[in-house]
Amino acid sequence: MLNFSTYAKTLLEATEETKEVFINELIWLITNAHKQEVVNKKYREQDHYADTGTVSKLLQSNRNLKKEILAIAKTYEVINSIEDNIKKYIIPELVKTMIPDVISNLDKIIYYDTTISETKRMELRLLAKESLTDENKLAEFLAGTFLYAIYKPNDTGVIERMTENHNLPIGRNEYFTGRADHFENIRQLFKYKKNNTIHICQTIVGLGGVGKTQLAIEYAYRNHMDFKSCIWFVNAEKEETAYASFVEFANHFGLTKEQNIDPEKLRQGVKGWLERNKKWLLIFDNLEYDDTIRPYLPEKFNGRIIITTRSTRIERGIPIILDVFEKDEALRFLKRRLSKDEELNLELYKYSTNTFDIESKPLLERLGFFPLALEQAAAYIRKTKCALTTYLELLVESALSAFDEKYAIPEYYEKVVTSTWKIAIESIRIEGAEQLFDLCAYMAPDKIPVSLFVNTRENLPSPLKEDLAKTNTRLNIVTELRTYSLTDGNADYISIHRLVQEVVRKNHAKTGFTKKHNWLCLCIQMMRDETGYT
Repeated sequence: MLNFSTYAKTLLEATEETKEVFINELIWLITNAHKQEVVNKKYREQDHYADTGTVSKLLQSNRNLKKEILAIAKTYEVINSIEDNIKKYIIPELVKTMIPDVISNLDKIIYYDTTISETKRMELRLLAKESLTDENKLAEFLAGTFLYAIYKPNDTGVIERMTENHNLPIGRNEYFTGRADHFENIRQLFKYKKNNTIHICQTIVGLGGVGKTQLAIEYAYRNHMDFKSCIWFVNAEKEETAYASFVEFANHFGLTKEQNIDPEKLRQGVKGWLERNKKWLLIFDNLEYDDTIRPYLPEKFNGRIIITTRSTRIERGIPIILDVFEKDEALRFLKRRLSKDEELNLELYKYSTNTFDIESKPLLERLGFFPLALEQAAAYIRKTKCALTTYLELLVESALSAFDEKYAIPEYYEKVVTSTWKIAIESIRIEGAEQLFDLCAYMAPDKIPVSLFVNTRENLPSPLKEDLAKTNTRLNIVTELRTYSLTDGNADYISIHRLVQEVVRKNHAKTGFTKKHNWLCLCIQMMRDETGYT
């Protein structure tokens, strides 16, 4: 992450100063940036001085530099003057040594920083490129990264500083990548002053394996200082799992010592605690029905709630639709997942950094930029040290069976690609919707026109044929497919991820060639009737 310690270490290596002298130069630049006159650098006489022990702490990210700086220098004065000071004091030292390496190192850190917005990332990386030939741009780039580094919290040692009142179920995902806009949206909505329910709860909706749980947990880690009373993760998939999570909650806070507490007594105890305390965060993970959590929620809210769910039927709070990675996010994730300590040791996989971007494109596209599929692919590649082309060959030979390989076990995910959508598929309750879903598995995945099925419905089996003939039943079956995020689109178009299609076809293959053959033949016949081609 691009925090002060990372920035300082990068410049420290370039200028070859002693740690104490160089850190104090940086501190002087920040705290005195609004003073235009040159002052005598006797550090102990300055507004702010860091001794050897303090320098060590700064480089270990255990100090809230932002708070200290804001207490000394006005923000706008620092921003207006810091570039001139860096140009005057830092760049002359860098010119003597290794400007290209400094830019390269900081650029790589920016590339991997999951807390920075895409807009800011592009802005800083463009400046980094221009800095190689323009001294003024170099000052602007270093000033921009400097300000960014000091005006965000350092997160090394974050677990130790978190409230003890949390039960986050897994260690922090060291490979978490992207989703900067989602983090910002959640943070902004939670920061609204009015205690309106719509700003208290946010619901992350998406297909299984798209990273909903990881987003919620990462948000809790990054923003833990806003929730000093409690961060509690609740498995909300079933009433039984929610009950067990809240029994743990009640035991932790001394509400009861019973393991088999009466459900009503538990609900009242939890509601009472939530009403009496402030600054708490509840994460309801994998919620299927709102009734599962409603009895535990207080009338007066002093905290915040994040829900993750596959179901579009959950209408609590503000919905956040989570889709697959953007292309650049997928590439950054793959690099990060295949590297160690964020160092691009890609030569271990028979690729240099320069060629990796090009060579990884077919794999990213083959997997549809889907987070869980990329995680499993990276796990396999990292374990076997094979080339990307070799893994693509495995996908050609084995298709989805590649995700069942023993070296393809994902970290931070409970299920693999081949099983993560099983519950959602089995939850389709309307037979006509199930038949429509089967047909979609054999078509191009994006924007399949519903009109195609309507116009050629005479070829289709019952009850799908009859469902498509009437507007209300047609809308019902198309909506049913979106209920558990298996498809996307609207009343006129259906989109389905290619890996979901492959899972459906694989299931058909298990039930015998005839069923698969029939759906494929129906699709071909529909195309012929619609186009008039024979």
